[in-house]
Amino acid sequence: MGAGDEVGPLRVRVRSMYEAATRIGADLDVRRTTQAIVDVVVPALGKAATVDLYLAVSEGEDSEGVTPAPQGTIARFAACGDLPEGMITAGGRLPSLSMGPHDAALMTGDVVVIEDAWAFMTSRHGVEPTRRMVPDRVSRAIVAPLFARGRLLGVVTVWQDRARDLHPDDVEILHEIASRGGLAVDNARRYTREHATAVGLQRMLLPRATTDTDAAETAAIYRPAGEGAGIGGQWFDVIPLSSTRVGLVVGEAFGRGPAATATMGQVRAAMLTLAHLDLEPEELLTHVDDLVRRLGAEAEPGADPVGARCVYAVYDPVTSRCVLADAGHHAPLLVAPGREPALVELPPGPPLGGGGIPFETAELELGPSSVLVFHGSGFLDRQGDSAGTGLRRLRSSIGRRCRAGRALADVCRDIVDDTAPEGESTDVVLLCTRTRSIPPANTVRWVFPARAEAVPEIRRLVTEQLAVWRLDEEAFATELVISELAGNAVRYGGDSMTVRLIRGKDLLVCEVGDGSSTQPRIRRARSTDEGGRGLFLVSQVTERWGCRFGPDGKTIWAEQRLDRGRESAGGWTGQAGE
Repeated sequence: MGAGDEVGPLRVRVRSMYEAATRIGADLDVRRTTQAIVDVVVPALGKAATVDLYLAVSEGEDSEGVTPAPQGTIARFAACGDLPEGMITAGGRLPSLSMGPHDAALMTGDVVVIEDAWAFMTSRHGVEPTRRMVPDRVSRAIVAPLFARGRLLGVVTVWQDRARDLHPDDVEILHEIASRGGLAVDNARRYTREHATAVGLQRMLLPRATTDTDAAETAAIYRPAGEGAGIGGQWFDVIPLSSTRVGLVVGEAFGRGPAATATMGQVRAAMLTLAHLDLEPEELLTHVDDLVRRLGAEAEPGADPVGARCVYAVYDPVTSRCVLADAGHHAPLLVAPGREPALVELPPGPPLGGGGIPFETAELELGPSSVLVFHGSGFLDRQGDSAGTGLRRLRSSIGRRCRAGRALADVCRDIVDDTAPEGESTDVVLLCTRTRSIPPANTVRWVFPARAEAVPEIRRLVTEQLAVWRLDEEAFATELVISELAGNAVRYGGDSMTVRLIRGKDLLVCEVGDGSSTQPRIRRARSTDEGGRGLFLVSQVTERWGCRFGPDGKTIWAEQRLDRGRESAGGWTGQAGE
């Protein structure tokens, strides 16, 4: 053989090795990795090529493939070249990876050459299945196993036509490409598993995506970062508070990966706990700031800084009043009915964990069907954007998508699709809230002197109001609740007490406020005690109860769940604006 005869194959080999080194393994997606393998070998080694893997590989699992012979669920992940119509391509299932007499060679990592591929496959699977697995006009199949860390992940098959002679370098080149490809596929598999675990953990720490309460309808979307980027610590929350109010949160922990997710989980749990104490937004953020500073002090030396940013809002549908406080986060956008989206002006606050600067609040009056859009930094931090571009893009999408009558979940999804395409290097979180107002006819309020003589009058007025609302069946339990709460105010309160009833769609709220700051507690009364059973009885006949403090004293509240069918009987007057 002359020198000129050797130059061509050598050039093919060098080029194939170069392409394999630059293209295979450059991606952490299993399908794109396998496609790179077949793109490298066609047409250098044959007219067509396919990669078949155990299906578990794409899901990040590694339990299949560790077997004495190839078995398990097989799928075609990539195909390239001259493939006839009807042949199994990427995404199709294969009957088996087993090649009978060649199984032992594949399991030891050897390349197998099958000279008459059509006859071999026909003898094992029949004519029709073979037509779907073997390209037309081929005589030879070169099959190389994809091995990594002692596991058989699948095979890459090069199909050569009858006119091509088998060159000694074909087997060696394919073996080297398969060796590199096996490691690349395994890396992609391991990343898929770790990424799925991180995303699963993140989603488990988040609440339901949609809620529907007397205060608001909400819809949220969390989209993890694209491949190659660690999962961040972004979160949202919709917290049902006392007296039909709702707390709204969007935030993000510093950093990426498990540490950010752990911080997010701790901060969210703390905010949930403190929110149920009915703290004002600025007071709640102050307590959470102390917690985050403690987490930072307990971190290992040299660890990434511990911190978080968020915005917290409390909306009251009785007064249509929304109070917001910011901790270094992005302000939400407000879409009032018939108006363009506008950025809510919030007093800037420090990130959680910074300490030293007090948080301030802003107050909004929100009409029915107003929409507040809370968002994370993923909408504003896209590569290549100039200052303000992300906010303008987000505002434009909200203006187009947020129309009256549209389902809020659809609005939320469309905004994310418009402004945060797949593959971004940061997480995306969006919370849309369409506010509601409880009509004045569904609330009543009385002020009484804090004397025992007032309790019968309170019971009478409450019973009459329940009759107006057609809630006569709740009269006995409500009289018991209001008597105990009023009795508590008489015994421990000041000179007067305030009684309020709120009739929600499927909720009845009883409140009694007084000028005392004494914390009521349930206690186990002994058989000889004359009192001490009031709050225990309240807890047994209501859905939940609690106490919130204000500048003028405290309010003890209790919620009773109503039958949803009552609204059809005419007792429910509806949400204003719906």
